[in-house]
Amino acid sequence: MSDPSRSPKLPLDAPVTSITGVGAARAARLAALGLATLRDLLEYYPRRYQFESHETGIDALQPDQIHTVRGEIVAAQYTSGSSRGRFEATLDDGRDRLSLTWFNGTWLRGRLTPGMNVRVRGKVGFFRNMPQMVNPHWQAIDPQNDDANAPVESKLRPIYPATSDLSSAVLERTITSALDHVDPPLEWFDPDLLTSRRLMSRADASVQIHNPRNHASAYAARRRLVYDELMLLQVGLQLARQQRTDRLSAPVVRCDRLLDERIRNRFPFPLTQAQERACYQLVRDMQSGLSMNRLLQGDVGSGKTVVALYAMLVCVANKLQSVILAPTEVLAEQHHLSLSRFLAGSGVRVGLFTQRSKKAQKTIRDDLASGAIHLAVGTQALIQPDIDFANLGLVVIDEQHRFGVRQRAFLKAKGLSPHYLVMTATPIPRTLALSYFADFDVSTIDELPPGRQPIHTEWLRKPQADLAWNRVIQQAKLGQQAYIVVPRIDGNGFDEDTASLEERYESLRTGPLKSLRLGMLHGRMKPDQKAAVMEQFRSHQLDVLCATTVIEVGVDVPNATVMVIESAEQFGLSQLHQLRGRVGRGTHQSYCLLISDAPTEESVLRLDAMTRTGDGFELAEEDLRQRGPGDFFGTRQSGLPDLKVADLSQELDLLKQAREDAQRLLTDDPTLSLPGHRLLHHELLRRFGRALGLGGVG
Repeated sequence: MSDPSRSPKLPLDAPVTSITGVGAARAARLAALGLATLRDLLEYYPRRYQFESHETGIDALQPDQIHTVRGEIVAAQYTSGSSRGRFEATLDDGRDRLSLTWFNGTWLRGRLTPGMNVRVRGKVGFFRNMPQMVNPHWQAIDPQNDDANAPVESKLRPIYPATSDLSSAVLERTITSALDHVDPPLEWFDPDLLTSRRLMSRADASVQIHNPRNHASAYAARRRLVYDELMLLQVGLQLARQQRTDRLSAPVVRCDRLLDERIRNRFPFPLTQAQERACYQLVRDMQSGLSMNRLLQGDVGSGKTVVALYAMLVCVANKLQSVILAPTEVLAEQHHLSLSRFLAGSGVRVGLFTQRSKKAQKTIRDDLASGAIHLAVGTQALIQPDIDFANLGLVVIDEQHRFGVRQRAFLKAKGLSPHYLVMTATPIPRTLALSYFADFDVSTIDELPPGRQPIHTEWLRKPQADLAWNRVIQQAKLGQQAYIVVPRIDGNGFDEDTASLEERYESLRTGPLKSLRLGMLHGRMKPDQKAAVMEQFRSHQLDVLCATTVIEVGVDVPNATVMVIESAEQFGLSQLHQLRGRVGRGTHQSYCLLISDAPTEESVLRLDAMTRTGDGFELAEEDLRQRGPGDFFGTRQSGLPDLKVADLSQELDLLKQAREDAQRLLTDDPTLSLPGHRLLHHELLRRFGRALGLGGVG
């Protein structure tokens, strides 16, 4: 018989069916979790660990702990008739007795009988001073068998994210089998680096994360895996930035004092110091001859669009076109309206490209290709094969945290290498800026224009909703307007207590707000309908706009002073802050009223934070702590690499170390071409190459 330990090892990309015990049915259940290969299994990490005590006597059992005991079954009984059949047994170890209960235990009849010797493991509880275990694991043992008499040692058992038909225990056995079938991973880093950072080897970490000796080894294994993930990400981001800097030339933009004064004279207000600083940084980048890649972040209402317009007008003066891309048609039309007003009589032509402008799209295409349109506004449909630009110099992306790698490659293939400016009103916490945005230069507008007042924010329970409607009526009498935001359009998607937009619109129009002029706006309306409703609201033909989150970003109506958000617990913290930012855009006192019974502890934390502060940067840090980086932006944006084990809200120190080490490594080997970095290079491309646009680094 061959020695199993000498059998050839399997490659990491081998299917899960390559290991013993994984048939088609289990493979299908594993695939539902995204586990198709041995690599997938080994990178499916425990979410926590459960301490299981060594085998002990019944007299030593502690409540709420996982214990293992052995003894003889002295009584067994099945009880039917209830919704869940119950199998009960009593275990005697010669000194004390333990009560055992299995719900849905029909299968145990005839299998667990008096006189049997068994070992059981489970969580201990006490009922009427008698210890008990509910649904424990059990194993029949032979008292004459030496192996059975060997004591069970303490164990730190991994607990995996599981499903109803794929338990953590099954996942543990499958992953343990996978570990037996592959060779230990080879090391990526120099031994001196591992020593200086107190990191265990990759080989040890790959085992200890799934089968730790103790809490210390589990912590050390996780720390090594987090470091690897952050190091890969930092190396990748710095290489992406290096490739952009080294290989992408861009139009050289000139800006002298005379041009600066001419542009400023277009604005009916002076720039804030923060806006001045941001404008200087943008112009400096565009003068370099290298492609600008800058993130402009600022709280809602801080004047980011003015800074973007300044940069676009500098490009126009240099005979270059600019494009501003918005995530929605509503926001694109808002930008077009604002820019057209700013530039009225200037000779600068602004073009709008949306579904609504379909009839004029051929004319717009021709004018873009000839250079007759200086500033183009639209959704990302503007970046498509049948649209050409005469001389594209600047792409501004509003509220998309990364401009897709695909779109950049498309522009480059057309021979275009413009500057890029990404704007966001969702302030980026420092931990995310250091990780996901390390390949961006960052400009921050950290002050509001003069005259803006803090928005008074109040949390109301649902029985207090009349206070919100009274506030809306009061402000309407003063000539102001209001938004009412509802989570859903119709009757699908949320709990029964949440009114739909259409229901709320009808109930308010015929009820407490019947004296006011109400309109309704949502994403399923046709473009012409949405545009008509928004124009009615802007021109004050409507007092109240009932809407979904289609108004979350960019809608600017200074006369709106009340924001009512119903079922506020169903929105994330950053989204609530974005919605609040639709008011307070003029000089009048504004109000944000959150209506919610807050059924969970997490929703209480969010709503408390909203009433405590109006600082978007503080709320962004709180949102990151509450939801983690994966969900921070609401939906995963194109280009954000997925982290399997690192929690950026908790890993700032390790992130700083990884950044320093990545910089040092790339200083010594800028293209990862040295033999000692071959494996690191390969893994970097496998994990993050596509997300970061790394076509190769050698």
